[in-house]
Amino acid sequence: MALFPVQIISPEGTIWSGTVKAVLAVGIDGSFGVMANHRPMIAALVPGAFKMQEESGGALHYAVGEGILEVRDDKRVVLLVDYAEPCESAEEAKVKAKELQHML
Repeated sequence: MALFPVQIISPEGTIWSGTVKAVLAVGIDGSFGVMANHRPMIAALVPGAFKMQEESGGALHYAVGEGILEVRDDKRVVLLVDYAEPCESAEEAKVKAKELQHML
């Protein structure tokens, strides 16, 4: 499976940057995924869990706040979010994102 570059950017700066096989995010209309060679798009994100599948088959999990996910013409994915925190698991990311929703 092809890899593509992803950046997670918050007001604090770049939180994560690297290449992955796929991402899963939570938009205003529900969860969606992006894989290599996805057509350009912009989606509004709600606080939730963000998952990236690594080349090795492992996964990286983040709790993210509101923002946008953009798939650019060069097939790079950029998340611009108001908050992002790495988590050990999808469940932890969901819990932290829910806590964030209650704090806002």
